[in-house]
Amino acid sequence: MEYKKENQTCQNCHQSFIIEPDDFLFYEKIKVPPPTFCPECRLIRRSVWRNHRSLYKRNCYICNKFLITMYSDSAPILCNECFYGDKFDPKEYAKDYDFSMSFFIQLKNLFSSVPRLYTLRSGNLVNSDYTNFTKDNKNVYLSYSVSSSEDTMYSENGDFLKNCLDIFSSKKLDNCYYNIGCDGNYNTNYAVQSVNCLDSSFLYDCANCSNCSFCYNLRNKKYCYQNNQLTKEEYEDKIKSLDFKKFSNLSKYKIEFDNLITAKAIHRYASVYHSENAKGDYITNSKNIKNCFNCYDSENISYANRVLGAKDCYDNQGIGFGSELVYESVASTVSDSKDNFVYLCINNCRECDYCLILKNCKNCFGCVGLTNASYCILNKQYTEDEYFIMVNKIKKQMRDTPYIDEKGRVYRYGEFFPFDMSPFGYNETNALEFFPIDKKEADLMGYNWKEREKRDYQITLKNNALADDLSDIGDSILNETIECQNKGNQQFQCTGAFKIMPEELKFYKQKNIPLSRLCPNCRHYEMLKYYNPMKLWHRKCMHEGCNNEFETSYAPNRPEIVYCESCYQQEVI
Repeated sequence: MEYKKENQTCQNCHQSFIIEPDDFLFYEKIKVPPPTFCPECRLIRRSVWRNHRSLYKRNCYICNKFLITMYSDSAPILCNECFYGDKFDPKEYAKDYDFSMSFFIQLKNLFSSVPRLYTLRSGNLVNSDYTNFTKDNKNVYLSYSVSSSEDTMYSENGDFLKNCLDIFSSKKLDNCYYNIGCDGNYNTNYAVQSVNCLDSSFLYDCANCSNCSFCYNLRNKKYCYQNNQLTKEEYEDKIKSLDFKKFSNLSKYKIEFDNLITAKAIHRYASVYHSENAKGDYITNSKNIKNCFNCYDSENISYANRVLGAKDCYDNQGIGFGSELVYESVASTVSDSKDNFVYLCINNCRECDYCLILKNCKNCFGCVGLTNASYCILNKQYTEDEYFIMVNKIKKQMRDTPYIDEKGRVYRYGEFFPFDMSPFGYNETNALEFFPIDKKEADLMGYNWKEREKRDYQITLKNNALADDLSDIGDSILNETIECQNKGNQQFQCTGAFKIMPEELKFYKQKNIPLSRLCPNCRHYEMLKYYNPMKLWHRKCMHEGCNNEFETSYAPNRPEIVYCESCYQQEVI
């Protein structure tokens, strides 16, 4: 059958969107109907299931072990040992399917009753309890979606980090601070979209540079300041005169850096490297990528974010190596295949639909918390023949009598979990980061909202009382509860106060970095301003005389100088 592109109206935002012929071919291949939500609303719908940073103190339902969990609701939680051990059998919570009741209501009831894995932490983890969505880490603290890292704090979306602090969406860094969208840097601080740089600071879009500061668009340079070539001695004298260890100086330098990025640097229309036929941003070593962000080593991926080594997948929010033909998923990892509409289904889950928190399962429908299971519906065991007969009946019921939420959104078979089924408030999740709204707007859209819990701490040091010079700060700072400059602003998930950890202070002292006046969450949101939104606009190249057009994550009203690939290569390389 030959498909033509079709215009549809999103039932969430009521804006029009296009379904392309190759989209229809994918939906036909995996036997699902086309979506009724636009790509952006599908991304938001998945994002409200991904809570990285809102952590809570609770106890394991079975062994009573103290846990740091991402769930604040009353559903029971389990530590890894109990969840995967012989003391817990999720099939004890099995339900017979009731064809007089909506599928999503039955699944929501099951999800509320089955004890959940307290967070997603896997592999070899050493001293990394205060993390979430992490794998194979050692001495990692308050970091999220981080893997194969060591001695790292306050970072997110990072892989292969070592001795790093305040990192976002970067990989293969060593001894770095405040890097955003970077790769392969060593001893480099305050860097944005820079690769293979060392002993440098305040870099934007630099590659293979060393001993450079306040520079942009440089390649293979040494001893440059503000893009001017200096001798080794001149450069060292200049850096010494800047006195980075004073917070007042650093605040001034950050403003200078922002002005440099906005007014002087040339911005490539997208950060797409070593890739073919790729549309989106922050894409590396990939092929046939459409409307994706933060994607590497992948092929044939559409409408996705945080993709690491996957193939032939659509609409994913975090998917790992070896996965293929996965549709509408959140946090799928390692060799999942032919899964549709799943949350935290990991490690070789195959042909599972509408499932939550599974491991190594095959042919499960509407299940929660299973491991090494097959042919289950609502956690009840069926024979292979019984399973497929029941699944076909349930899909028909979902089409004929869909779930309709309080805002009139219709959920038939083919839609991801409803907004009101998420265990998180909108303001606890990644949705707030890239699609910020307030409680009033969330209520209007029918999104969950989590009221802030009262925090039981006493601020012992006001923000303005912190010493300006790092040299004047001693070990006594470790005993203080420091007021955050944003004083609990919920727009940034501000914690209101923070403490300095011993390893953190040691890091600052070694690198001559003054103490921030912001809590880790607020610092994260500050870094996000250097990371473009997960959205594309149609624009023209700003180079004089060029008529090239492209899709870019730079909105048309932004002030940066944005060039097409050809003009960028002529000017920068």
